[in-house]
Amino acid sequence: MPEVDDVFRVQNYYPLFAHCSMPATFAFLRDPEIAALAAGETSGKHVESAIRRISDAMRPFSGKRFVSTDFAAPTDSPRYCSPKRGSVVSAESGWFSLAGSARIRSLAARGKVQCVCVRKFRVFDVPREFRLFIRDGELVAMSQRHLVRHFRRLEGRREEYWRVVQEFFREIREILPVSSLAMDVYITSNRKVLVLDLNPWGEPTDPLMYRDWNRHVDAPLGCLLVPPPHTLSGDVNVSF
Repeated sequence: MPEVDDVFRVQNYYPLFAHCSMPATFAFLRDPEIAALAAGETSGKHVESAIRRISDAMRPFSGKRFVSTDFAAPTDSPRYCSPKRGSVVSAESGWFSLAGSARIRSLAARGKVQCVCVRKFRVFDVPREFRLFIRDGELVAMSQRHLVRHFRRLEGRREEYWRVVQEFFREIREILPVSSLAMDVYITSNRKVLVLDLNPWGEPTDPLMYRDWNRHVDAPLGCLLVPPPHTLSGDVNVSF
């Protein structure tokens, strides 16, 4: 019997949402290759065979690509933290990015890696990334995905983005793999919604502006944004 978490492996949910996701290909790894990844190996016959398979998966995409695994991208790898922003141009650099990530190595060691997912690299406009909160088959809220600061331009588009997401949810509601989950999406400039990732409801998924996974919601909360900074006026006395 498959684990509940298996529905959140990208290779399992992608077929359901391929029509509203970025094109992707998959390179499935063999056990010795997964072990090599867990060990952070960058050479050897198992690394070479994995790189050949990743190279085949990269063929449909030219230029810069982005690699991830079942549940995660190598966001802690040196390449991701550099000006390259996680982009890779070859299967070798893709493997080095994965093997250089402590997060990916840990997932591989725990049996949480089966494949490498390859997509065309794309730079996203941070304010247009959101996390949707779907509980018991209902869309209860959406949150600004990156809580780095208040984006003033989002205030004027809050209601519009909420309407766009509601319409999108009505279209995909019947194909949800589970009734409660958090879905990361991107709203394009022409108001198309792209599915970026699916996450389990509850910890360790970050609730962002939803705040509390156990909060009681009588009616949808709409689009939740980082509030603007407070400005103090009048006589302000500060003592230390």
